[in-house]
Parts: sequence; structure tokens; C-alpha cells
Amino acid sequence: MSLFGPNEITCVDVGTGGIKAVCIKPGGRPRLTAATLVDFSPEGGPAQAASGLRTLLSGKKIGRKNVFTVMPSRAITIRPLSLPKMPLPELREAVRWEAKRHISYALEEAFVEYIITGERQEGAVDKYDLVLVAAEQSKIRDHLRPFEEAGMSVAVVDANALVLRNSLFLQNRTAPSEILAIDIGAGNMEINIFKDGTLRFSRCLETGGNDITRLVAEHLNISMEAAEAAKRDLRIVPASPDTTIATVTSRLDALLMEIRRSAEYYRTTCREKGVEYAVLSGGAVLMNGLPEYFSAALGLRVELWNPFEPLERNAAIDRELGAAAPRFSAAVGLALRNA
Repeated sequence: MSLFGPNEITCVDVGTGGIKAVCIKPGGRPRLTAATLVDFSPEGGPAQAASGLRTLLSGKKIGRKNVFTVMPSRAITIRPLSLPKMPLPELREAVRWEAKRHISYALEEAFVEYIITGERQEGAVDKYDLVLVAAEQSKIRDHLRPFEEAGMSVAVVDANALVLRNSLFLQNRTAPSEILAIDIGAGNMEINIFKDGTLRFSRCLETGGNDITRLVAEHLNISMEAAEAAKRDLRIVPASPDTTIATVTSRLDALLMEIRRSAEYYRTTCREKGVEYAVLSGGAVLMNGLPEYFSAALGLRVELWNPFEPLERNAAIDRELGAAAPRFSAAVGLALRNA
């Protein structure tokens, strides 16, 4: 019998670095009943997805039906919009036409959705604040193919930025009003800025932990697998005499430059005072000393985000996977999408 019962939600995040799956029972305080992780080889990536899902199924770690999953950030376009108030059928069509300005493929090939995040008056015009979400239909089919090959039925596909928002705010009522959420996985880095629980800025760069692993492999002349292990043993500190650490921090500094650029763009274009608090999620942020390194470089309070913290859970989950909790932010946020 599966660990995932009929009243529970199975949430699966397939990334470049591996599969993160959770089972959560909804309620006043949702309960995390199971969590599991399958790591991919740094050289294999998402091509290992179907076999990884079959491994989880064979071990009764996930269920086959009513599965929630999240699209890779690099395959999705997310933009905040503001449009005049109008009947909802007209609004849907207006959002589709607005999407043409933000996508590089034909509108006929796009899946377009939106979320109304608020209403306001601008002069004499009543407006909706929206978040536009668009993805190329072929990219969605590609993402779902490993699930089909594994014999799994996907009921919900969501966007990483939106599920991270669920994890950060819906079960964390004391969260600061503005949060810079930096999610660094194996294959990409996503920079999101939220204000009062609303996504105000989202940007994805196709660089992540595997690029750092590759630098370590080249520097030490070792395999990617050995470099991944070596990377985890490093302690990130400024101006280190260790040449391997210096190699890693040079790459981290490039990421930090993009984060600063994004925060400054948000501050100037949205006319905000700027963020003062940041959270880190994803597998690449688990290097020793990285939160402190980012905090010093950005001049912000920076913390690892533990999505397990607001959930009821068995102590065994913390013992087994607590150190890897930031990798599960998207999977947990999927389960909280209707909370």
C-alpha cells in the first residue's frame, strides 16, 4: 500500500538535480506525512526523470493518481500586469492578447492563465492587478511525458514562483511584507520578489548548481560526481586562500551581481524602498556558509527557507531530510496552493 493515502495530496517537483516528492494531508495545520528524494547524476539531468519516478513508485513512495507537479521556471513566462476592470470573459481575452508582448512563440501555441491579485483605482480608471502565466504547450507536454511513461496521472501543473509564494506566506503569517526569494537549483536560478504575499517580480536565469560543480570538476580535474561531493564539503568564506573555494565564490559573485541587478530593477520600476530580507531555497544553497556569504554581499538578512517548519510532521522526517528541507520548497508549496 502506498504511503500516500486517498485524502492526501501527492506533490512532485522534477528538477535538473533530482525529484522531490511530498505527501501532505490538508487541514487547519497541514500535515506532512511523507517526503522523499531521488538525486540525479550531474551529467544525466532530467533525462533520468521517468526512471526516478518509477523507482519511487516501486518503493511505494508516491501515488500514481491525482499528482500535482510544477513546471521548470525556464519554461514559463510570468509577468505582473495591470488592466482596466472588465467582464471576466473579456479580461481573459485581453490577457491572451497582452501575452503576445511577452512570449517568443505563436499565441496559438501558448497556454495562458492569470491570477487576479488585487484591485485599485488609477485616476478615474478601476483596474485589476494580475499575474500572467504563459507556457508553450509543447514544453508542457515534454514536462508531463516522464509522468506518462511512469504511468502517473497529473491533475495539476503549477508555476514555481507561485508555489513558492504559497510556502512562504500562506503558512507564515508573520513573514515580512517584502521578501526576496532566491531559488537556486541544479540547472537554474530564479529570483522572485513578493510584497504582502503578491508576486511583484520574477526572473529566471539558466545557471545553477551544476555550473558550480562543473567549475570544481575542471579545477580539480575530477568527475562531476566527485566534484558534487567535494562542493558539499567546502565552506564558503570571502577571500579564501583555498583555490577551490575561490573558484566557487567567483561564480557565486556572478550570481550575486544578477540578484542585485534584479533587486535594483524592482526598486526603481515598482517605486519601492527595496527588500530587506531574503530567503534561499533549492539544492545549490546548501553549501556550508552560503547564507552568510550572501548576507554580507547583499547587505540583507538572508536565511535558508525551511518549508517543513509550518507543517505537522513526524520527527523521523526531520532526522532524515531536515538538512535538505530547502530543496522541498516547491513541492510543499504545491500542496498549499488552495490553503
